[in-house]
Amino acid sequence: MALLIGIIAALGVALMHFLVVTLTTFSGKLESYNGSPLLKVCATVLFFFLPLTGLFLSHCVQHKWGGRHYAKSLSPLILLLHRRKFSIPGSEMFTHLLSSAFSVGCGGSAGLEAPSVLTGSAVGSNTAGFLHADSRQRQLLIGCGAAAAISACFSSPIGGVLFAVEVLMPSFSVGALVPILMSSAVATVVSRVLSNHFGFNLAITVPWRTDAVPFYFICGLVCAVIGVYVIKTAYKLGAAVKSRLRNHWVRLFTGGLLLCVLLALFPVLRGQGYIYIEQLFSGNLSALGKLYAFLPDAVPQWLILTVLIASAIFAKVVGSVLTVDSGGDGGIFAPSMFIGAFTGFAFARLINLTGIIQLQEPNFIVVGMCGVFTAVMRAPLTGIFLIAEVTGGYTLLVPLMIVSAVSWFAARRLEPNSIYRKALAENNLLNDDRDQVMLQSLPVRLNIERDFIALAPDDTISNMRKLVEEHKKEIFPVIDEHHHLVGVIHTEKMFSAMLEHAVYDFMLIYDLMESPHGLLSPDDDLAWAMANFDRYNVKYLPVCSSGGKFEGFISREEIFSKYRRIVRDADSY
Repeated sequence: MALLIGIIAALGVALMHFLVVTLTTFSGKLESYNGSPLLKVCATVLFFFLPLTGLFLSHCVQHKWGGRHYAKSLSPLILLLHRRKFSIPGSEMFTHLLSSAFSVGCGGSAGLEAPSVLTGSAVGSNTAGFLHADSRQRQLLIGCGAAAAISACFSSPIGGVLFAVEVLMPSFSVGALVPILMSSAVATVVSRVLSNHFGFNLAITVPWRTDAVPFYFICGLVCAVIGVYVIKTAYKLGAAVKSRLRNHWVRLFTGGLLLCVLLALFPVLRGQGYIYIEQLFSGNLSALGKLYAFLPDAVPQWLILTVLIASAIFAKVVGSVLTVDSGGDGGIFAPSMFIGAFTGFAFARLINLTGIIQLQEPNFIVVGMCGVFTAVMRAPLTGIFLIAEVTGGYTLLVPLMIVSAVSWFAARRLEPNSIYRKALAENNLLNDDRDQVMLQSLPVRLNIERDFIALAPDDTISNMRKLVEEHKKEIFPVIDEHHHLVGVIHTEKMFSAMLEHAVYDFMLIYDLMESPHGLLSPDDDLAWAMANFDRYNVKYLPVCSSGGKFEGFISREEIFSKYRRIVRDADSY
């Protein structure tokens, strides 16, 4: 199953990249069109509005097949796995593929990795569902799909495995690692057969020098600050776009137009940005400067490069937010690497200009990519091996380890959550407490005891005596003619009333019933139920539907029994 998922995920990623390359080629032809003046103007206008067109097409795909809860980030997937819910809609096996291809291929400033992971995860979940795998196997195969997707994107099998276990499945076991390794490996093979090997061919790194080690530590701190800037900007700007532009069509066209203007002013932000990283590695700054050929010749070259580098570091995240939150699709994976590359280059170039030491700029481009990636994703091992694999910088493992570790520690000080977990943590949807996580994965509706004996408020105690003695229940619901719960009555209290012979024949159930405490809905989880058990100190809690209809009770003892079984099963896997 892991091999099958690796093949399918790699095929999906290959198709996605084919669509992006096709659209990017078309975009390049529009930009360089040299026909008649009228047609050239038309091509220029179309090129300017092409990102908005991509967002529109992406938005249509999402609304046609994605549904109301279409995920554009890995946050919903992380929450799903956190709560041990492993069912992903089958439509996500192709919607992310098409949606992100339109957004990024037409110039949107985002990456394809998060949509690829969501596609691979959906492949894993639905393959497991088709083969009737149990929940533990389904979780594992979701991890296989995610690892295969990253592996196929970067031709990086180790990076794919580490991403799956660091970001999506932090509580993995060695036994779970083997199928993920197989899936990632076969995805790499398929990826290399179908397309050219991904990698920065111009990333010629040289052996690191010991006299530069202190600057690697400083670079790690700088990367942490930039990474936290990316997280906070993405979070706040995304929230502002959604809150101020509530209508999705208004948000699409307003955000899309702003994106078109931003990309026109700063062409380096267009697309994923990998081509610009390669030019940075080659030291071909003049080629990057040609992006601003529309500026007057009087503008100094150094000023153009300064604006280019500053926009690459600080404005890329703005372009990514406008791309995704305005209606498009994409991820922050590629932008993090892009920002990191320019951060590392800018750091090394500034140090070199001071004359203190001459740092090896290609090496700092590599470690900068790792540092910002680690700060944003909080996946240090993934950052080290993924960047080493795609740049061929295995000679830089020690500097990569230094920068990744420093960036991880410093970023955690400034911002405790990764970009994927921040929104979940801010809304109290994510909890690292193992007990809470397991209880949150269990809905109340699957734990309702429905074999209750209903009592009416106007029944007398004497008439109910035989019924109570036969069934030996600890608690009884008191229900009206509409099947609505009006109270509960405990057997102990009823037996105590039976001893009062003076009023025994005249006392009604209504006189003994108590108001129900801690009323639950079938859609609540057992974590909320346990909180109510502790709050009201009772053994049973009533469950009613949204219309008020009584469904049954849940028992505190039964919840504890089920929890013990879950812990035993989890520990044995």
